[in-house]
Amino acid sequence: MNVLALETSGRVITIALQYETQYFETLIDAGFRHAETLMPGVDALLSQANMKAQELDLVVVSAGPGSFTGIRIGMATAKGIARGAQCPVKSVPTLPLLAAQREHWPGIVMPIMDARKKRVYAAAFQKGKRIVDDVDVDLKEFLKQLPANQPILATGPDAQVAAEFNHVVIDPMHASARGRALIRMGCSAFETEGADAPDSHPIYLRLSEAEEALGKQA
Repeated sequence: MNVLALETSGRVITIALQYETQYFETLIDAGFRHAETLMPGVDALLSQANMKAQELDLVVVSAGPGSFTGIRIGMATAKGIARGAQCPVKSVPTLPLLAAQREHWPGIVMPIMDARKKRVYAAAFQKGKRIVDDVDVDLKEFLKQLPANQPILATGPDAQVAAEFNHVVIDPMHASARGRALIRMGCSAFETEGADAPDSHPIYLRLSEAEEALGKQA
């Protein structure tokens, strides 16, 4: 199966491509300039693989939570590419993606992303099983919810924000690309659940600042 994967929920974009027996991946760290950099990055990766978008069988994209603008751009781009290639789209929640391939950790895996306003997007997993749902929360308060006497591994692009807590271990690979995991999870979800509905939307845990401002004006 030929699969394109887009991870745009944070500052760093990951674009991955599984083409027959080959694998290609690129990371773009250009700030939150996703609208300018995502499609050129996709085109460059397809060119590197010497393939056309029409050869794709599936497009996988991270659905959030994360950057509101980044997620929207990623999902809109995935749908546009899939429409042109006449192939399905499958979205994958971001926090389980960040926790993937850490099932060997003997305690709790805590994927976290900076949500600004002194808060994080976080969840908790143990041996690959979810134990706490995705939340928008103060990190100190979130840690109080976790089972005591369990080693905690903080992972994800913003794992370093947990460095002040002595009982938390920072994943040395916390900022590594998740392209392979995104493709694997997307393909697995597609096989069991089918493609996303045409009106599928990002996973948001709070209103955007624009929506909050609009609500205050109402």
